[in-house]
Amino acid sequence: MSKLKIEQLSIRTNTNDGIYGVDIPFKDGLNIIHAENTHGKSTCIQSLIFALGLEGCLGPSRKVPLKTALTTQLRKSNGAMATIFESKIFLQLSNGRERITVLRSSMFEKAKLVSVYRSSTIEQVLKGSSISKDYFLRDGGSATRERGFHCFLVDFMGVTLPKVMKFDGSESSLYLESAFSINYVEQTRGWGGILNILPTYLGIKDLSARIIEHTLDLDVQKYVKKKQALNQKKSDAERIWNVAVENLISVAKSSNGFISNELDDKISKSTYVSNTSYLYVHNDSEQNSYKDRIEYLKSELQLLKAGASSRKVDEKKVVILDEQLRYHTALLAEQEKAISFLISDLNTSEKYMFSIEVRINDVKDSLRKYKDLVKLESIGSEEEFQLDLNKCPTCHTDIEDSLLFHVQSEQTKFLGLSDNIKYLEKQKEAFDALLAGEKRNTNLKQMRLAEARVKLSETRQLIRAIKDSLVDTQATPSRVEIKRELLIESEIEKLEAALQNELRIKDKLTVTLIDWNTANSALAAIPYSGLSPNDRKKLEALKNSFIGNLDEFGYSSNSLSDFQISQTSYKPTLNDVDINSEASASDNIRVIWSYLYSVLTLDITTSLPTNHLGLLIMDEPRQQEAKYESFSTFISKAANVKEMQKQIIIGTSEKYSDLLDAIKDKPANLMHFDSDIIKKLS
Repeated sequence: MSKLKIEQLSIRTNTNDGIYGVDIPFKDGLNIIHAENTHGKSTCIQSLIFALGLEGCLGPSRKVPLKTALTTQLRKSNGAMATIFESKIFLQLSNGRERITVLRSSMFEKAKLVSVYRSSTIEQVLKGSSISKDYFLRDGGSATRERGFHCFLVDFMGVTLPKVMKFDGSESSLYLESAFSINYVEQTRGWGGILNILPTYLGIKDLSARIIEHTLDLDVQKYVKKKQALNQKKSDAERIWNVAVENLISVAKSSNGFISNELDDKISKSTYVSNTSYLYVHNDSEQNSYKDRIEYLKSELQLLKAGASSRKVDEKKVVILDEQLRYHTALLAEQEKAISFLISDLNTSEKYMFSIEVRINDVKDSLRKYKDLVKLESIGSEEEFQLDLNKCPTCHTDIEDSLLFHVQSEQTKFLGLSDNIKYLEKQKEAFDALLAGEKRNTNLKQMRLAEARVKLSETRQLIRAIKDSLVDTQATPSRVEIKRELLIESEIEKLEAALQNELRIKDKLTVTLIDWNTANSALAAIPYSGLSPNDRKKLEALKNSFIGNLDEFGYSSNSLSDFQISQTSYKPTLNDVDINSEASASDNIRVIWSYLYSVLTLDITTSLPTNHLGLLIMDEPRQQEAKYESFSTFISKAANVKEMQKQIIIGTSEKYSDLLDAIKDKPANLMHFDSDIIKKLS
């Protein structure tokens, strides 16, 4: 089923000789606009592309891509020229669920403006019975923002454009101007090859392949994205692993130790995280783990303390220590209470900062929307924008029209677009200043909390020391013994702290290794070529359909059995060589017919879904004097798409009688014009 169907094109041109125009209805299946050269056939085809805002698929030019018959002057019935003031292009579209009409002007000042009439036909629009909503295009945000026309159009068609890589290494959308290149063949340069004209100015890598991948809905594009994501995940894991190992080395150095060779510097398939400690210390000629060293030091400390067991009790010392213990225990309770308050206060500040950031984002969003409306006004929009007068533009809460309820609403003056923008900018400045101030306050609170925790730790150490002293209430030991005890206790504390740090680092290493292995296993599960079974089925069906069409259209430059579909470019090749260098000019035209028709109908031939819009537009498809028999066969085959609920639109100046013969007994919509297509309207 088509994602986009063109139902009617209407042109209204205001001239010094009155209103000129034309109405061209389109149907499902094959539609042919037939007229002699210079009668406006290509002008109508270009108008379709212009109304969709897709002239960007032909190049970066910002000029209005319409012929002079719609921009400067057109030929009157008597051969004289009429001066054009403005041409309006109306295009009636359907997605199978909803009908819309889009309007675009030929005036340069309005070239970036598109008006959309929802649930409306062109007839209703021309009668003035429909309301429009304006959108902008060919400008930043037109593919992503609410008032961007291509953002609207992509949503209307129900398609999702993939993210692709650019030459500068960044990521961007495929953009509709790129994706549509496979739906339109322009009269002059378009017939130089398959996807001969591409918007390369967008800077997208391997653009042709990305367009075909998306159109065919190949899993390979998902695999490519998945590979990129998984490789990035592996790189991130490797970076985190290296940092964690360096941190562990620093922990070992700061505690006069080293880490064992059991820990890998870099992740590999054989890497594991040991349950035992990596931290070791040199002791004379031996290497001891930190745990063994701590056990040895504790036993040595116990022996030192036991040496004073025969001494008499110092009663005065006990009284002093008891008093110190009570004081520091009370101090500890106060410090813990203060820290609890500081943590609560810090949490409140962080929540407040978050609420300010939410408000700033809301203001930014509102600013963007209001600026888009101003942009629409600047490019010629006459839409009466419906501002939500009962909501605050900053926080969107409901508000009354007036603080004085007796004042009637009609007496109340509302802010315009520019005033709203100024108001929002002031609001943003205020919120930014508020956020900056709160960040400073939060930083101060974090510093106070850190200082409080240091003091709390010191108090706890003092309490432990007092308790140890109360246990050992004997007479004062020698200075040598005290110094030795302090050194041992300091080393134990340092080693135990190092082990605690190691546990945290090992937890990080374990999580990182799991992430790396998960990503590596997922990468291994992706097919080497990136093509899924369904991808291979689609490409094989594309090849068979393409070769079958070539045969029907009379291709003769090469043996058909030599054709393949490249698994990298997804285009036809002959012995891995581009067809263009191997075939005659007329056979190259047959190649384009065959390929584009095969891509259009691939979902029917395979019963597998594609992302094709179900629409193909061709201007003068009989190029290079391709034989009439071949063209007739192509036209006859193109008529078959009606039963597939697809649409082909062709502009041609072929001999009228030959066209009638080609579509005889075929469901085709042939629109023949004996003279200029755009005529004066009565």
